[in-house]
Amino acid sequence: MTNPAVEAAKEAQKRVDACLDEGRNFRLEAGAGAGKTYSLVEALKKLINERGRDLQRAGQKVACITYTEVAREEIAQEIEQHPAILVETIHAFCWGFMSRFQKDLRALVAGMEDKQDKIAEAGGIADQIVEYQLGFFGIDEKHITLHHDDVPRFMAQLLGKPKFRSLFAATYPVIFVDEYQDTDPHFMAALAEHFLATGTGPRIGFFGDHWQTIYRSDYGLAEYPSLEPIDKASNFRSVPAVVNVLNALRPELKQAVKDPDAKGEARFFHANSYTGERTSSSSSKNDTPPEVSRDFMAKLTERLKEDGWDLSSEKTKILMLTHNAIAAERGYPTIAKAYRYNDSFAKKEDPLIAFLVDTVEPMCRAFTEKRFGDMFRILGSRPELSAHEDKVAWATDMAALADARGNGSIGDVVDLLKETGRPRLPDRIVRREQELAAAENGAELPRSLQEHGLVREAPYQELVRLAEFIEGQTPFATQHSVKGAEFDNVIVVLGGGWNHYNWPQLLELLTTGAITAKNEKGYYRARNLFYVAVSRPKKKLAVLATQTLLPTALQSVEKLFGSGNVIALTA
Repeated sequence: MTNPAVEAAKEAQKRVDACLDEGRNFRLEAGAGAGKTYSLVEALKKLINERGRDLQRAGQKVACITYTEVAREEIAQEIEQHPAILVETIHAFCWGFMSRFQKDLRALVAGMEDKQDKIAEAGGIADQIVEYQLGFFGIDEKHITLHHDDVPRFMAQLLGKPKFRSLFAATYPVIFVDEYQDTDPHFMAALAEHFLATGTGPRIGFFGDHWQTIYRSDYGLAEYPSLEPIDKASNFRSVPAVVNVLNALRPELKQAVKDPDAKGEARFFHANSYTGERTSSSSSKNDTPPEVSRDFMAKLTERLKEDGWDLSSEKTKILMLTHNAIAAERGYPTIAKAYRYNDSFAKKEDPLIAFLVDTVEPMCRAFTEKRFGDMFRILGSRPELSAHEDKVAWATDMAALADARGNGSIGDVVDLLKETGRPRLPDRIVRREQELAAAENGAELPRSLQEHGLVREAPYQELVRLAEFIEGQTPFATQHSVKGAEFDNVIVVLGGGWNHYNWPQLLELLTTGAITAKNEKGYYRARNLFYVAVSRPKKKLAVLATQTLLPTALQSVEKLFGSGNVIALTA
């Protein structure tokens, strides 16, 4: 039995191989589920087999520049760390090339207009060592440290000089850029201006998908005639029902499935039946109120269960637009509102959240389940428990902690731990507690202390719910966070909550095509995130739109999903 996806992949790989053989630059456009990394690795293996020894003898390498450390690890393992290939993230690659040119780097720092005050405070630039370690800018009389964003920008500026371009091309005769659509725009512009536009320098292969750009605007590579576009029209992830939606959304890159007979589904549900008052804030237009949205969500999940869906977190992911939406659904809204940046709690960047999630919660679970050895391992040391009184004291304190977890606030738990030291609060949190206590009433507090004070007021059970979300014990995730991931079943919730994304407008524009200078950015931003979200499932897809959809928007939905798969829910 022929596999259409494999046949399409072979055709794309042939074209990549031809470009490598003939020394042509190319861009492999690999849609969701197409197997982009496989194509990149196969191209690297071809270069290793055919040119590996020659490259090593000449002291040269093929540079493979990745977007994430995870991707770097995956690719490096696939090619068995071959010495003719340098696989690095964009920052590590750029810094590895330019770190030896200290004099030139100091000159670039001297030209940074927004850093002149800091440079002057440090006494100017003399012979300091320029470093890149912690990712933030700093300068003193001995050292200059670069910010993350400075590294690719400086690399782009160095490539503007002929001597650096010559050395770059001589060192790396072939360059592959993975996830080109997310790569730093300064670096991409330098490659385009100095190599693609001129037809000189290294041969360059770009691998990615501009429809999966969700963090910045597309980069226009198509205008360079020296760059050959190659579409990989395969989908190895999803069943035909899901791929049909993707192909209707993106007809210029129709994907072939691996199994044309695979069973699955793709349905679209909407909340137009709701006739009550809808939202009208700047971030949420014409959406159902939160309690009504939750009711619609409950109706949807009830129906999907009846239809045979397994809604466990192992099988189904529920993708929502914002962390605030998930927080409201999962029950930790006070924590979410306390922080300016979602990463403070969602990625445990705040030390209090990190301590409670990584130490207090595992210790409490271990104590409740009588896994005392595990409890002390989490603590980091086993206390002396020689006397019966010692055991009683531990049991009493842990029981008090369990009570505070169940009935108190985060502040109550912190105050208890200040007394018992079981577990001991990290120094950083102790200092925050002292600074907060010492602050005068009405005084303007630093943002970090404001957030610390606000999160203390949250019920501790919100922290328990947040820990479940962070540890993947719930089916919820943001649409932004799942790029590159795949799941058996996916529910996508399209609602308000962020003024950067207007789902009704997106669906209307898919039908009208009335894209203007005013709505262009928003259209592509919403289209790309929608594409990323609906392309995650392997078997089953359900989309729920809670904002009002006008007839033009519903027309688009019917074109994408088929009229028989568009269902009006009633709450």
